[in-house]
Amino acid sequence: MKDAEHKAALGTELKNWTVEADVLLDVVQGNERVLLHIEFQSKKDTKMAQRLLEYNVLATREHKCHIISCVIYLRQDDTITEKSPLRWALPDGQTILTFHYMTIKLWEIAAQELLQSGLVGLYPLLPLTEDGKQLEVVDQMIEGIATAGQWNLLPLGQIIAGLVFTGDVEYEQMLRRFTMFGDYILEDSRVYQDILRKGMVQGVKKGLKQGIEQGVKQGVEQGVKQGVEQGVEQGIQRGTEQARKQELARDRQIILTIVQGRFPDLLNLTRQYIEGIHDPEQLQALVIKVSLAQDTHEARLALAEAERDRE
Repeated sequence: MKDAEHKAALGTELKNWTVEADVLLDVVQGNERVLLHIEFQSKKDTKMAQRLLEYNVLATREHKCHIISCVIYLRQDDTITEKSPLRWALPDGQTILTFHYMTIKLWEIAAQELLQSGLVGLYPLLPLTEDGKQLEVVDQMIEGIATAGQWNLLPLGQIIAGLVFTGDVEYEQMLRRFTMFGDYILEDSRVYQDILRKGMVQGVKKGLKQGIEQGVKQGVEQGVKQGVEQGVEQGIQRGTEQARKQELARDRQIILTIVQGRFPDLLNLTRQYIEGIHDPEQLQALVIKVSLAQDTHEARLALAEAERDRE
């Protein structure tokens, strides 16, 4: 190696590790078997390309075929700028590795594009697409899932739609779309989510009222005008914090309800893990991953990954 200087000899034994992909699909492309590896990501991860590369290498070694790697970003984030391919180069500019992968930002693709893919397992994500916040799209999602008979996807579709249709009227209209499939929906999750959603609004109003009352009371001594101003500010802060706590409680309950219905053996472990998560986006991503888990093993790995991300 030109202009290279020897520093030291390192150990030759490399660590072996196990990683779990979110989704690994067996597909045929041009009469050849390939695997489609999909990772769902709720926010920016600067090491995402490297993680995909690690999964790709391990899956290639395990299954002895080509792997197509893809990351699907769920929530809009304009700071996500990384693009395929991943390139590693030496200081002199010589490329030593080039890794191609697919990047899909749901908020940049049309709902029809996802529908035409025929991947029914991804239909619950339709409300997150560019034009997905439409009741017609929800109807298409439900129809596609029902036609395919994959009833277990309906609760996930409803939960994700609930994250998008946040206004009172549109939320109720969205819920009515699922009414005829009530036997296939996690009823407790739906009711609890609805109660908490309304509770968030009440929490903001209550916080504002308490803050203003407290500020006005203090204003007797400090001046009514100053007291009202302080009360409004304190009320907004208190109401916002109460709303955030309500959102966290809602997401935790959704996860617990799903786990109780599908993987009851993991209920205590799940409760322990999610109590330490204080990021709503991380909890929402966990909702999706646990819902997509095919068995207890995959659900356990999803929880473990969430625990690592929290740390």
